[in-house]
Amino acid sequence: MRMFLDPGNPNYQSDTERLVYLFFEEDEVTFEEQDEVALHIRCRIEEQGHDYIDACAELIDKRNGQRYQSRYRKPILAGADEPERVRRGRQAVLRVLHDVLADATGEGQPWGILSGVRPLKLVHMMREEGKSDAEIGHRLIDEFRITPDRVELLLEIEAAQAKTVPDLYRIDKEVSIYIGIPFCPTHCAYCTFPAYSMEDKATYAPSFLDAMEKEFVAIGGFLQEHHIPVTSIYLGGGTPTSLMAPELTRVMEALYRHIPDSDKWREFTVEAGRPDTITPERVEVMRKYGVNRITVNPQTFKAETLKTIGRGHTPDIVDKRFHMVREAGFENINMDMIIGLPNETVEDVRYTRERLEALMPDSVTVHTLQFKRTAVLNKERETAGIPSTPVVRQMMRETNEWARGLGYHPYYVYRSKDILGNLENIGYAMPGKESVYNVCIMEERQTIIGLGGGASTKLYHGGGHLKHVYNAKEPKAYVDNVDAMIEKKLKALREVFTPSSDAAPRPV
Repeated sequence: MRMFLDPGNPNYQSDTERLVYLFFEEDEVTFEEQDEVALHIRCRIEEQGHDYIDACAELIDKRNGQRYQSRYRKPILAGADEPERVRRGRQAVLRVLHDVLADATGEGQPWGILSGVRPLKLVHMMREEGKSDAEIGHRLIDEFRITPDRVELLLEIEAAQAKTVPDLYRIDKEVSIYIGIPFCPTHCAYCTFPAYSMEDKATYAPSFLDAMEKEFVAIGGFLQEHHIPVTSIYLGGGTPTSLMAPELTRVMEALYRHIPDSDKWREFTVEAGRPDTITPERVEVMRKYGVNRITVNPQTFKAETLKTIGRGHTPDIVDKRFHMVREAGFENINMDMIIGLPNETVEDVRYTRERLEALMPDSVTVHTLQFKRTAVLNKERETAGIPSTPVVRQMMRETNEWARGLGYHPYYVYRSKDILGNLENIGYAMPGKESVYNVCIMEERQTIIGLGGGASTKLYHGGGHLKHVYNAKEPKAYVDNVDAMIEKKLKALREVFTPSSDAAPRPV
C-alpha cells in the first residue's frame, strides 16, 4: 500500500515518516501527492502564539472514504528560541499524527511518539521539578502518548533506581569507568560492537595491552590529582574473557595499580558474555581481583538459532559455565536473552525462559532485537525470518510476566529507533542485585570514562549536557593513536572537572 505524507514542515519529515512506518511497517510512504495512494496524511502547524503552538493532522482512507482528524495545543515556555519552537512544533505534530494513525489502525504505539533511547530521563527531569507520580503520568500520556502500562513501568524503574543509586542526582562529582576489550571468538550476526577476531587478538594483544595501560596511567593520575571518586568499573567488549588468563591478569593488575581507591568502588563487572570463553583459569583471575558482578549470556537456548547468529557455544555449555562461575563464589550473575531472533517462535522464547529459570541468575537482561545499519542481520532482514510485531510483543509481554512471577523487578530500560515492535530492552534483577553501572550509564547523570578499544567517553556537564570523546575501534588504529586519544580525553576531562574552565557545554 502506498501512502502520501505531507509533514507540514521539512524539519519534521524524517520523524513523521518514521512514525508512519511504526503503524504500517511493510507499506510505502511518498511525499509526492498522487492519485493512486491509498492513504492521504497531512500535518500542519495551524497557529503559533508567544506561548503555544496549535497543530492538526488529517488522515483520509481513500479506500473507504474514512476521515480521521486530531488537533492539539502545545504550550511553550516564554522566551523560547527558534530551535526550541521547532522542537516543540515537531512534538505537537507527532502527537496529532500518532492520534490519527491510532484511530485508523485501532492501536497506538507503546512508547507513543518517543524515539529516544532513554525514556526514563523524562521522568527524572520531571521529578527534579517536583512533579508527583500523577503529574508525571498525565504528562507522559497526554503529551507523548505513552501507554499507561509503559508509564507504570517507568515509575517503577525510577523507584528501583532510587534504592540502587540513592545519590543519582548528585553523582556527577564521581565517574564510572568502562574498559573495552575489542576481541571476540566469533562475530554475532546482530552485533555492531567492536569485536575483532582471535587472529587479530593474537597479533595485537601485546601492543594493545601496552597502549591500554598508558590510558590507565594517564586517567588514573588525573583522577588522583583531582580527588575524583570512582563509582563503578565495567570491563566489556567485545568479550574480555577472550583474553588468556595471564593477559586478563595483566589488565587487572594495571587497573588496580593506576585507578585509585579500589576499596570504594561500588561495583566491578566483567562481561564474560560468551560462555565458550569462560575457563577455570579466567574465573580464578576474576575472583582473585575482586570482580563482584559477572555476565554469562546465552541470548537463546535454541541450538539452531545459536548457529544462525554466529554464537560459538551450545545450550549445555551455558549451563556448565554458569555453574562454574556460581561455584567459584560469584553471588551476582547476570544473563542476557534476546527476543525477536531469526525464526524463533513464542514457544522457543518460552523454552529459553525455562532454561534460565532452572539456573535462576541474579539478574536477567531482556533485549529486543535491533536492526542496526551495519549488522549482518540488517542486510538480510527480508529473508532472516524475523518474527512479526504482534509476535514480538507477545514474547515481551510473557517475558515480563515470567520475570515478575519469579521475583525479579525491572530497574533500567533503554530503547532504539530500530528496535522490533517499537519495544524496549529491560534489565530485571532480584532485590539488591541491580547493576550500579547500568543505572549510571543509562540515566547519564555522571561522566563515564571509556578506556580501551572502541570505548566512548561521555562527559557530563551540569544541566544534562553531554560531550563525547571516542577511542579508535580497530586494534592497530587504537595502538597507533593512543597518545593523541589520551590528550584529547584529558583536555575534555579538565573542562568538566577543573573549576576554572571556561569551556561551554555542548547540548545533547
